[in-house]
Amino acid sequence: MSGFHNYLVLFVILICQTDAFYIPSLSPKTFRPGDRVPLEVNRVFSEHVPLPFAYYDLPFVCKPASINYPWLNIGEVLRGDRIASSDYELYMGKNSTCNVLCTREIDAKANEEAGWFVEQDYLIEWIVDKLPAATVYRRLQDTQNPVSYEPGFRIGDFDAAAKRAFLNNHVSLHILYERHREGRRIVGVEAYPRSIENSSGECPDLSDASQDRLVVGQKQPRKVTFSYSVHWIEDPSVRWTHRWDRYIRTSSQVHWYAIFNSAVIILLLSGVVAVILMRMLNRDVSHSSREIEEFRDEIEETSGWKLLHGDVFRTPQWKGILAPVLGTTVQVMYTAISTVALGTLGILSPSYRGGLLTTGIVMFMLMGAAAGYYSGHLYRTWGGRNWLQNSLTTALAVPMLLFGIEMLLNMFLWYRSSSAAMPLSTILLLFVLWAAIELPLTVLGGWIGFRRKPYSEPMRTNAIPRPIPPLPRYLKLPLSILLAGALPLSVIFIEMFFVLKSIWQDAFYYEYGFMVIIGVLLAITVCETTIIMVWLLLNSGHHRWWWRSFAYGASSSIYFFIYSLVFYFTRLRAGMPDVAGITPGLTFVLHSLLFTIVYALCTGSMGFFAAYFFIRRIYSMVKLS
Repeated sequence: MSGFHNYLVLFVILICQTDAFYIPSLSPKTFRPGDRVPLEVNRVFSEHVPLPFAYYDLPFVCKPASINYPWLNIGEVLRGDRIASSDYELYMGKNSTCNVLCTREIDAKANEEAGWFVEQDYLIEWIVDKLPAATVYRRLQDTQNPVSYEPGFRIGDFDAAAKRAFLNNHVSLHILYERHREGRRIVGVEAYPRSIENSSGECPDLSDASQDRLVVGQKQPRKVTFSYSVHWIEDPSVRWTHRWDRYIRTSSQVHWYAIFNSAVIILLLSGVVAVILMRMLNRDVSHSSREIEEFRDEIEETSGWKLLHGDVFRTPQWKGILAPVLGTTVQVMYTAISTVALGTLGILSPSYRGGLLTTGIVMFMLMGAAAGYYSGHLYRTWGGRNWLQNSLTTALAVPMLLFGIEMLLNMFLWYRSSSAAMPLSTILLLFVLWAAIELPLTVLGGWIGFRRKPYSEPMRTNAIPRPIPPLPRYLKLPLSILLAGALPLSVIFIEMFFVLKSIWQDAFYYEYGFMVIIGVLLAITVCETTIIMVWLLLNSGHHRWWWRSFAYGASSSIYFFIYSLVFYFTRLRAGMPDVAGITPGLTFVLHSLLFTIVYALCTGSMGFFAAYFFIRRIYSMVKLS
C-alpha cells in the first residue's frame, strides 16, 4: 500500500509541474538590426459578445491596396481567425516616434458601427512574430510576477455616463526583445492605444495629454487620421523560451482549493461504496455452507438485488441506439484524453494557433475505430445481427447531431458576417475528413468488434420479465437525475470557470496538469455516484438499469449547462448595453449546448461502464457462491 501511495504522490507532483509547461516553438526567428518585422492583423473580439469579426471587415479601418492572407489550419478558421498582412512598418531596433498610416473618410453608417464596437468593448488582435499585441497589467503587490498580459487591446473607450464612444486611432507599440548572438528575438508585444481628435493627415502632438478625443457613434460622416509609433525595448528579464509566460500566468491557489474540495468528496463517496461492497454484498453472498439447491430456494424468498438475477442482464430497450451512443461516447472520451495528454506534455504550444481544435478534430476522426469496436462488441453481446447498420449508425448519429447544431448556428453567423462562421470550404473539408477517415475506421472497428466473442454474463436471463414495482420518490427520474449530478458538479465547478473564461473571453488556458487531476477526480466521482444510484435502483426491484446508468453518469451535464447560462448573464453580459438581434445570445446557447453534449457523452460512458463492471462483479460472486 505504501508503494502505491508513493507512486500516487509522484504522479501528482509530475502533473503539477506540467500545469504551464509548453514547447514555445520549433523554429525561433532571429532578426538582425534593420530587418523588416511583419505585423499581421487578425480579428476584433469582445469578452462580452461572442461574435468575432475579421479586422478588415470593419468599415472604418485602414486597408492596404494589396492584402496577403496566409494559410490557416482548421482550428484557426473555427475559432474565427482571419490573419492578413498590413501596411504597418516595423524595423528591428528602429524606433519611430509617429507614423501616419492613413486618413480615411468614414460615412455615417461606418461612424455608427464604430460606436457600437466601442460600446460593446471590442478588442483588436494584432500579431508580431506569432505573439499577440497585448494590454499590460501591472500588479504592484506581486513582486515575483509584477507584469501580466491580456491578448488584444481595446478598440476604444466608452463613457457610460455621457453615452459617448471614443475610437482609438493611435497605437504605441512597445516591442520587447532579447539579444541572441548577433541578432535579436522578440519576447513581448505591448500595445498602448489612444484616442486623439485628428483628421489633418499628419501626426498629432503626442506630448499634449489634454487633446480632445475622437468621438464616434454619430450618424454623420467624418474624416479620421490613423497613426502609430514603435519603440524597441531590450528586456533581459524575459527569455525567448518563456515569452508566453506572461500571457498564461494564473494563480494555482484556487486550483489547489478545488482539488482539495474534490478529494474530500471522493473520500466520502468511497466510504459509501466500501460500505456497500464490504457489508451488504458480503452478507448477501456468504452462503458457502449451503448447497446450490438450497441457495436457489432461499433466493426466491429474499428481497432486493438478488431477486433480479434472471432479469438484470436482459437485453436493453432500443439496443440499436444504445450501442452506437456508447460507442460514440468512448470515441469522445478517448479524444478528450489524448488531446489533454498532448497538452500536458507541452506539445500544444500557444504559438501553434488553433492547435487545440485541430488536434481535437484529428483525434476524433482517428478514434472512430474505437467507437465502432465498442459499439459492435456491445451490439453482438445484446443479440444484434446487422453489424453494418450498427456501424453506420455509430458513424452518423451523434456526429451528425453535433454538425446539425453547428450548421444551424452557422446560418445566423453568416447573416451577421462574423468571422466565426465556417466558410463553405471548411464545411466541405470536414465532410471529406469524415467520409475518408472516420467513416471507414468506424466500419472497420465495428466489424472487428462484432466478430469478437460476446461478453459472457454471469447469470442466465429468464423467459418472462419480472414486473417492476413502484419506485421510491428519490429514485424517480427527475429527482434521481438531479441528485446524481450534484456531487460531480461540486468537483468541477471551480475549474469550469477557468475553462469557460478561456473559451468566451479569449484567455489562454494552459493548465492541463490541473485539468488532468480534476478529470481523474471527476471520473472517480461519476463512477462511484453511478454505482451507488444503480445499487439503490436494483435494491428497489428495478432491473432496467442500462439507460439509467448512462443518465446518472451524464446527469451533471444539466448543471454544466445551467452554470454556462449563469456565466453568460453574470460574467459576460453583466453591466453591458443590450445587443440588437438574437445571434449573440443564440451563439452562446448553442455552443454551450454542444459543450454540454460532449461533456454528457464522456461522463455518461464513465457511469455506464462503471455500473456494468459493478453489476457483473456482484452477480458473478452470487454465481460462484
